[in-house]
Amino acid sequence: MYSKRLITQKIRGMLIVVPFLVLICAFAVHAADQIIDSHFHNANYAMQGVPMKEIIDRYMGDKIARSVAFPLPLEQKWDRFEHYAGDKMPPNYYLGPKAGMYYYSFVDVMTARDYLTLSAADKARLDPMMVGFNPMDQYGVNHIKRMLILFPGVFSGIGEFSVHKELVGDKIDDDLIKTDLGPGETLPPDATDSDRNTLYNPSLKTILDFAGEAGLMVCLHSDVYHAGVSYDGKVVSMSPEAPYTAGYKHLCTESPKAAVYLAHTGLGRFVKPAPNHLQVLSEILDACPNWNVDLSWDLVQVYMVDPEPGMPSLDDWANFVKNYQDRVLWGSDTVIFTKNKLDDKGNVVLGKPMPVEDYLAVKDILEPLWKKVGPEVAHKVHYANHVRLFDAARTKVRAWEAAHAYDNVWDLPVAMK
Repeated sequence: MYSKRLITQKIRGMLIVVPFLVLICAFAVHAADQIIDSHFHNANYAMQGVPMKEIIDRYMGDKIARSVAFPLPLEQKWDRFEHYAGDKMPPNYYLGPKAGMYYYSFVDVMTARDYLTLSAADKARLDPMMVGFNPMDQYGVNHIKRMLILFPGVFSGIGEFSVHKELVGDKIDDDLIKTDLGPGETLPPDATDSDRNTLYNPSLKTILDFAGEAGLMVCLHSDVYHAGVSYDGKVVSMSPEAPYTAGYKHLCTESPKAAVYLAHTGLGRFVKPAPNHLQVLSEILDACPNWNVDLSWDLVQVYMVDPEPGMPSLDDWANFVKNYQDRVLWGSDTVIFTKNKLDDKGNVVLGKPMPVEDYLAVKDILEPLWKKVGPEVAHKVHYANHVRLFDAARTKVRAWEAAHAYDNVWDLPVAMK
């Protein structure tokens, strides 16, 4: 028999221990529920955006633990000769205007200056990435180096930048590949007479080799197959039977040290998953051990949980995620500043910062997938994989910056290969 004093001591001990255990369990549950947004655009195609402090306080709050921050790299040209929308509003999205697009390098300075105003605690919640370089330009890598040297402590990676992207690739204000071919040279395997971008451009090797050297994460958008789309969004042609698998493999084997994640698993607004999409992805990931994919963009996420006929099923996606659970990230692909548009009556509705509830709603679209894969795998995709990849990137990039702090940004070495 226990004495009354001993019983009292045991009860008091339980009163101390039980709440402590409850607190630990609650913390563990909270940690398992944390979400990181690995694909987030803090500015649109007119460089309209939201300050980072507001993104953290209003949009992320206590719902999103951490996020990347990368603007869109391309400015939509506003050509008054076009009389877009009857001159009622300027364009700030790539679909609709006939005018081309161009790389807007200064947006990386805007991102860096904004980030440097944050507190240390807020900085820890964001992973800024630079986008203002032309990936088809051999000099593109020097923009990346200059930004790291001039703004140390800011960037964790590069991207999202595009190679093949539906209409966007056609609108870039750049030369056609065929016009620059030397004597005896032929078009790369993934290019046509009208292409400006290719996965075989040596500039990509230069950029990805440097990313591997400096430790930068790389977010690459490149459609898994060709889609011909007119300026106003009409589909002209689709080639799901001819994926760019060989081009991806060429890119990763040429630059094996670069840590890359493929945006939206190679899908997009018009490039929808073919029946063999997951087999193609598996082939790419198996050949490219340093590559990953992100499950981003609400349009693409709907393909996963509510597939159309001929698309991979939800069970197929769940099996893919479980098989590659250490190489999958989650992202919203939110463009935080919305499009200018005309309503059904022809009235102008100007873009504005997205409502907070609309941003947060994206994180719930894939709930059926998380139920299929289970909490452990979901936690890796939502949180742990990003932390592992981006924490390593932060450490390596800071070391590169320290080693090159006094490099002359006016006279950087030229990469010839």
